[in-house]
Amino acid sequence: MTVHSSAPEHPGVRRRRNLRRALPAALVLALAATITACGSDEPSRYSRTCGVVVDGSGSAAASRTGFDAEAKLRATLQKFLSDHKCRKTSFAPITKVSEASKCQVSPLDLDPDSSKTADRERTRTTMRAVALSNALKLLRCAQREEPGSDVLGGLSRIALSKPSGDDASYDVLVVSDFDQGDTDFRLGRQNLSTAASRRTVIDGFLKSRGAPKLSGADIYPVGYGMKYHTDTSHYEQFNAFWTELLEGRVKAHVDTTYRR
Repeated sequence: MTVHSSAPEHPGVRRRRNLRRALPAALVLALAATITACGSDEPSRYSRTCGVVVDGSGSAAASRTGFDAEAKLRATLQKFLSDHKCRKTSFAPITKVSEASKCQVSPLDLDPDSSKTADRERTRTTMRAVALSNALKLLRCAQREEPGSDVLGGLSRIALSKPSGDDASYDVLVVSDFDQGDTDFRLGRQNLSTAASRRTVIDGFLKSRGAPKLSGADIYPVGYGMKYHTDTSHYEQFNAFWTELLEGRVKAHVDTTYRR
């Protein structure tokens, strides 16, 4: 019996056949990789709670003696909200009587629910711009009220938005020179020259007003102490007063990242 062997297959034909067999598998892998990449590109949702306090006192003006609160808001607020991945964000004014001030704007969700096709980063950027607009509205309202600077009251008002729970994070941007000056208490008239005298002043101040419930919060001042930028000795006393009050008594943490 004669057996006829087939002619040997040309190497080029064999490669083309193997390529056709491998192509569907390669397409499947490529499609899977594309789906994975699309899923991983979706940014995770923000969850951090933040607060913004704006000082509308006379020293907030854009003048030679003021610290220009509007310019500082424009320079820092959107960066702060982005840096800290803020979602729910509340606002409070500093006026002559901050806790009773009629000035208010509603809290904002800076990472709201949206359709699956929405550009989440663009939405966040838009909402941060809205937050700046609202903060400027609050500032202008505060500037129209009777002159005064109840910084402690502004901090107490924003504390109402602090999440409950000992481990809840809360980041607060405070655009103010921190020069407390209301009907009953003017910081510039207090004896802050020694640790003992500062302790006495703080004791009486908090006894009459109550301490803001900001334990564990991170406070980021902007414009802090600008009145004293050429007076080192008075600035040191001023800084010692607020450090003891905010960190020693209130148990908050003060961060100078945005101080300016």
